[in-house]
Amino acid sequence: MTTTVPGDLGMVTYRIPAARIVLPDLVQFFSELETPELDSPELVWVLTTLYAVTSPDKPVQALPLERRVDAAAEPGLMLSHAEAMEIADSMRQLIDGEFLGYLPGSDLTDESNLVVRIDAFDSGEWTVTVRPPLTTMSDAFDRTHGPAQPGRPATRLEEFGPRQQTTNGTNAAPPAS
Repeated sequence: MTTTVPGDLGMVTYRIPAARIVLPDLVQFFSELETPELDSPELVWVLTTLYAVTSPDKPVQALPLERRVDAAAEPGLMLSHAEAMEIADSMRQLIDGEFLGYLPGSDLTDESNLVVRIDAFDSGEWTVTVRPPLTTMSDAFDRTHGPAQPGRPATRLEEFGPRQQTTNGTNAAPPAS
């Protein structure tokens, strides 16, 4: 059974300047995410791009993970909620990366099914986009980083096209002939 997001639910975006991000930050974003209207709080995640530093004492190491992300077919490396949390917990620094959250059973190639987007861009601004009431951020997160603004920035796939969203020094697109 395929799940689709109701078309009348708009998204809102928090923009967080780099100066306001305290490490380890990705775990905080995942822990502050709330799914009050969902039967299951666990989303399916797609990691589209990644450039990171991981802690050596954690199970996930950056370079093998970056290679898996770069080698993944569109829309990106698919992860369970538990896998996404394990990656978040292993991060010492997320330099650049995009995590897209979808309802279980939804079409991951259809951006209208997106319910969460966490985007860290080149050690700069972070954007966290949610789709209320399906996904929201905690009241504490809203007080610290809000208010959220209506709308959704383009995903990297939408903005740059297939296999062009990598920013870690590699070009995932095939060479021009």
